[in-house]
Amino acid sequence: MTLWRVVQNEWMKLVRRRRLAVVVVLALCLVGMFALGEHHEKQIYSRVPTQAEVSADWKANAQANLRAAEAQLRLLKGSSANSAGAAQTLAELQQNVQEDRYRLARDVAPLSPNLLDGWSETSQFVGAATKTFIPLLVVILVGDMVAGEMTQGTIKLLVVRPVRRRTLLLGKWLVSAASAAALSFLLCFAFLGVALAIDGPQGAMQPEWLNVHVRFFTQPGALQATPVAVYDHAVLWPMWQAFLLQSALVAGAMVAVASIAFTCSVLFPSAMVSTSAAMGSIIIGFVVSAMARGQSWVRMLFTTHLSLYGDLAGGTSFTIGSPVTLAQGVAVLLAWTVVLVAASFLRFGRQDILNA
Repeated sequence: MTLWRVVQNEWMKLVRRRRLAVVVVLALCLVGMFALGEHHEKQIYSRVPTQAEVSADWKANAQANLRAAEAQLRLLKGSSANSAGAAQTLAELQQNVQEDRYRLARDVAPLSPNLLDGWSETSQFVGAATKTFIPLLVVILVGDMVAGEMTQGTIKLLVVRPVRRRTLLLGKWLVSAASAAALSFLLCFAFLGVALAIDGPQGAMQPEWLNVHVRFFTQPGALQATPVAVYDHAVLWPMWQAFLLQSALVAGAMVAVASIAFTCSVLFPSAMVSTSAAMGSIIIGFVVSAMARGQSWVRMLFTTHLSLYGDLAGGTSFTIGSPVTLAQGVAVLLAWTVVLVAASFLRFGRQDILNA
C-alpha cells in the first residue's frame, strides 16, 4: 500500500512538471516532421509515370513462381552453402517460396508499385527513431527524477517521512519506466496514424519477415565478412501484427534507457548534470557502436539493442557486422537495467541526503 501511494505521488509530480510539456511539444514536432516527410514522398510518387497495376491473375503467377522456386530448392537440397553466393541464392529461393505461400494462403495480393505502404513506412521510421529521437525524449522526461528534487531540496521532505528509502526509490523508478514505455508506445501509434492518414490503409496484411538470422562469410581478400540473411527458421507475419510487436519491443527498450537516465539522476545531484550525463552516455554508445562495426564485443553495448525489432528482423546484425538475436538483445538490455538499478539503490541507500 505504501509503494502504491509513492507511485501515485510520483505520477502527480511528473504530470505537473514542465519537462513533460517540453517532451510533448518535442514529440509533436517529431510527428509533424514525419508527416511532412510522408507528404513530400507521396507528392514525388504522384509525379512518377503510372506503372502497371497488379494483374488480376496474380495468383496464377504466384503459383507458377512457387513451383519454379520449389523445383530449384529441390535441386539445391543436400548441397552445403559454403560461400556467400550460394547462401544468397538459397536464401532468395527460400524467401520467394515462403512469401508466395503466404500470399496464396491468405489471399494477399502484392501492392501496386505506385502505392505507398504506410505500415512499412512507419515501421522503418520507428526503427530509425528508436536509435535517435525517442531515447533522447525519454532522457528529457525522466533525467531529473531524483536529481531535480535534490536540486530543489524537496528530497529531504521525502526521506524524513516513515517510508523506507528503497520503497521511495522503487516508486520513482517504476514511474520512470512506465512513463518511458507509455511515451514510446504512444509515439509509435502517432506515427502510424499520420502515415495511414496520408498514404492510406493498404499494406496491413503484407508479409513481414521475423526471426531472420544472419550468417557471415569471409571472402578471400575482403576486409570484412559478407552478411547473408538465413530464412531456415524465419516466419512471416502480417504487417499489422509485426508493428504491434515492434511497438511493444520499443517500449521495452525504452525502459532500459529510462533506467540509465534514472541512475544518472541518482548519481549526480544536479538535474542539468544528470540529464547531460544520460544523453552523453547514449550518444557515445551510438558512436562507439558505429565505429567498432564487426567487433564481437559491440553486442554487449546497450545502444546496439535499442532497436530490438532489428534484432528480430536481422537488421541489427547487418548494421553491426556481427550475428545477434532477439534473445541476446533482451538479455543485454535486462543485464544493463538490473545492474544500473542496483547501483542506484546502493548509492541512494548510503547517501547522506539530510546534510547534503
